[in-house]
Amino acid sequence: MNEKVKKQPTLGISLLPIIFAMALLIYGVGIKKANAAILLLLIGIFTTAISIFYLGYRWDELLEKGIRPTIDRAMGAILILMMVGPLVGAWLISGTIPYFIYLGMQILNPQTFLVSATLLCLISSVMTGTSWGTAATLGVALMGVAYGLGIPMPIAAGAIVVGSYFGDKVSPISDTTILAAATAETDIFEHIKSMMWTTIPALLISLIIYQIFSFRISGTIDYTRINELLGGISSTFKLSPLLLLPPIVVFFLSYRKVPSIPSLWIGTLIAMVLAWLLQGADFKSIITAMYSGGSFNTPIPELNSLLNRGGITSMVSSIATVFMAYIFAGEMEYTGMLEKILDSIKEKFIKGKVGNLILSTSLTGIFTGLVTGNSYLSIIVPGRIYQPVFRELGIKLSVLSRTTEDSGTVVVPLIPWSAAGVYMAATLGVSTLEYAPWAIMCYLGFVIAWIYGYTGNAIWKGKDEKVKIEA
Repeated sequence: MNEKVKKQPTLGISLLPIIFAMALLIYGVGIKKANAAILLLLIGIFTTAISIFYLGYRWDELLEKGIRPTIDRAMGAILILMMVGPLVGAWLISGTIPYFIYLGMQILNPQTFLVSATLLCLISSVMTGTSWGTAATLGVALMGVAYGLGIPMPIAAGAIVVGSYFGDKVSPISDTTILAAATAETDIFEHIKSMMWTTIPALLISLIIYQIFSFRISGTIDYTRINELLGGISSTFKLSPLLLLPPIVVFFLSYRKVPSIPSLWIGTLIAMVLAWLLQGADFKSIITAMYSGGSFNTPIPELNSLLNRGGITSMVSSIATVFMAYIFAGEMEYTGMLEKILDSIKEKFIKGKVGNLILSTSLTGIFTGLVTGNSYLSIIVPGRIYQPVFRELGIKLSVLSRTTEDSGTVVVPLIPWSAAGVYMAATLGVSTLEYAPWAIMCYLGFVIAWIYGYTGNAIWKGKDEKVKIEA
């Protein structure tokens, strides 16, 4: 058989899947609250049709060279999504999450909850280098505390996302921190110092807004409900400091750079043992909780809704969404449509201006995140495209690495169809669009980066030597 001649995608053709995707996702997810996985399936079908019938690709070629390699890159995220459901189920039936909620409602108070929750997640994420692990452990427990204290759940989720992603952005053991420095070929500690110029102001503004809002809600707390929840937890579970062992072990293993999935496995196994020893749960009950979530039936309906969640079945929709998003991303990458769009931005907009370069780098990262839903690609794509331009203009590459994280790592969890957005929504029980306005640091960072670009602040000149960074 003769090989069918492939067409090079024009800019117009390359933009068609993007326009279709943005329109369908904004209307479907944003307005009609439709299932994102099915919408992404339709987007994938549309992109496949263009790839096959106009550009001349074969389906087996798209599958083998475009979709499968992209899915391979997604397997880490998918496995973690699969693991978090059983972990939450095990931590619920063991009493770990209820005990944390119990302690939190006694220690934390409404006037300082949002700031305290942000700082607690910040410390955890800096020490462990993982936003997902922090949200799945400390974040889930803090959401329970927020419910008990009467804190609006979207605001609490936004504060937890901010704290969790601060560490993912600046911790020297975070995979995205290492990746951003390595992609830009700059020293990791130079990269971290550079990021402080955008991240610290964005964090401080977030904390100030959280505290101002806390003063407004402090007078509406129903302490009767708090006492009822405390009594319900203490009567349903045998509470002991031993129940803090699973999160402590997970945090310690993460700090010791043990991969996320084995760390979560160990945390789950410890919780299973505690469920048996302390709560008297039998083997079938533990397995059922890990599969379908908690099934508690206390006299307090609010407590039931708080505890009856988790399980691997709760992650099915999230996994499907991530899977479909990566099919679309794989086709856009392999056919060259994504590269065509990004090359056009580079050639027609920057024109040697530093402010335009920073803005273009930032928008490329955001755009890549919107299209692919992948935080790694939102760092790698702008990092590789714009590194020669930064060198030509004599700008330190730590400015490039900072810009990729400002517009990639912390922006992706605000995208409803991204792996991070889906994960945070499923883990915290609040939709991405609901918590996104309150994840203030996540979008304020790139705004500050734009201001620096056009004012010249924190834009350092100098020649970088190539730096090899081991991940």
